[in-house]
Amino acid sequence: MTAPINNIIWNMTRKCNFRCEYCYFPHDNTPVTETLPVEKIKKFLDGTGRKWTVGMTGGEPFIYPGFVDVCQTLTETHNLGVDTNLSVSSKVKEFAERIDPARVDDLYVALHIQERERIKGVPAFIENARLLLDKGFTVIVNYVVHPTLEHRFLEDRAFFASHGIAITPRPFRGEFEGRRYPEAYGDRAAAIFADNPEQGKKVAFNFFGVPCTAGMTLLRMEPDGTIFRCPGDKTILGNVMDEVDIYDGPELCTKKRCPCRGLDHVQLTVAQKSLVEGVQYAVVAENVLSKAAFEQAMTHFPDHPCAENNLGVLAWRRGDKAEAVRHFQAAMAANPERTVYAGNADGAQGDTSNFDPEICLDVNPILQK
Repeated sequence: MTAPINNIIWNMTRKCNFRCEYCYFPHDNTPVTETLPVEKIKKFLDGTGRKWTVGMTGGEPFIYPGFVDVCQTLTETHNLGVDTNLSVSSKVKEFAERIDPARVDDLYVALHIQERERIKGVPAFIENARLLLDKGFTVIVNYVVHPTLEHRFLEDRAFFASHGIAITPRPFRGEFEGRRYPEAYGDRAAAIFADNPEQGKKVAFNFFGVPCTAGMTLLRMEPDGTIFRCPGDKTILGNVMDEVDIYDGPELCTKKRCPCRGLDHVQLTVAQKSLVEGVQYAVVAENVLSKAAFEQAMTHFPDHPCAENNLGVLAWRRGDKAEAVRHFQAAMAANPERTVYAGNADGAQGDTSNFDPEICLDVNPILQK
């Protein structure tokens, strides 16, 4: 049996020294003043009797006061994962010298190429990334393929490859020009994600009503030490400065959008696993594998409206309008209150010149509106 994954996602600060236009945080590069005593965090984690991976995120973690000292203390008994833009070169060098790579699951590095070019920071980025790679750290450099960057992604990937740095395309998640991403990449995703099909996992699924061990094996810690059940469910479990009462078993998911790591902690049925797999393939335009997965979901849950809808999306991509309409209408008949089904059924039969059918992300079959 696979050992449980224990993740605590520490939102260290909302401040960042970058100002990417698609970021949902407001730009704030003032000094970080809200800090936590790392000994309190370590005492809480040690007290659970389990080994945790502390996901250090923000904002930008490397601007946190005493960041490397914090990392050194936590890695005495736990592992780290770090989300960073890798721009604070002095701290990157200190981190590389003092922290054991075996204690760091990965550094998840955001390239943000336009911002990097604006500050003339590309050479420093290459130097920092190469330093960490040469020291034995796992460095995953992600490139958010915003719709405005699609035209240059392949060229940028080749440039960094010439410096020994692999670039991983990351789907943009959000709306752009009235279309929702990553679903709106459609068949264009094949050219972007062909070498990285695992990026189909970067989808905010709707796990509402599905048993999940968030609150037990997945936690979210705020800058003041408050512990939430998870990044999506803001149920307060306590504060590391006082007491924290974590769950002792799975509870139903209460949110209709899972922003982070849910797939490591939800408990899915066979049909639900197939549905999730189908969506992951669909997002990266692996349409044949996606179709097989949705059909597999239907064998375990006949007439599953979300699977019906998504088979309609795939039929539309193939140019089979009649088949797409049949699936959209079947989904709408199963749950007429769900707007995505009605929108696809109506859109496929009207003026289709700008029609882009929407993929359903509902893991449970019956959800309202």
